[in-house]
Amino acid sequence: MNMSYELIHQSTQTTRTFSRQFWLKALELARVYGWKPWGTHPPPKVDFYKPIAEWDGRYLTNDGQTVRKADALWLADALEKSLGDISDASPKIDWNSSAWLDDDLPEWLTPEEIETIKEELTDGLLDVLGLNPLEYFAGDEKRLLKDFIRFCRLGSFKIL
Repeated sequence: MNMSYELIHQSTQTTRTFSRQFWLKALELARVYGWKPWGTHPPPKVDFYKPIAEWDGRYLTNDGQTVRKADALWLADALEKSLGDISDASPKIDWNSSAWLDDDLPEWLTPEEIETIKEELTDGLLDVLGLNPLEYFAGDEKRLLKDFIRFCRLGSFKIL
């Protein structure tokens, strides 16, 4: 399972990469502020001639599906509405991950594998802590959310 989403605006070749946590929280926040997802266009590799091939318009995989222009613009509009309700200060989270992140990881893991595991554990902890989207995007993440809004204003994009 890929733990990040690469979004590509095809006509400008602009790309943005976001963590799984960022992507999920951004979609959740947009829905709270009125975005009604249209569903994505299927990726080119879906074979509709096979009886079991179905595309449900999902956003939560990175299969190369396309978010339509109108959908991307409405997503940006909803997220823009949320900015005034998001604090500029980072929330205080009372957990110390350094003690358990390095503990019990096998010594044979590469540095890249260790970093991937740490990222997934951190994202998983945020899920467990149940941060709502307004808390998640408070502080430094708010800048990334603004960047994502600008990206969505470019129009249609692929999710890889």
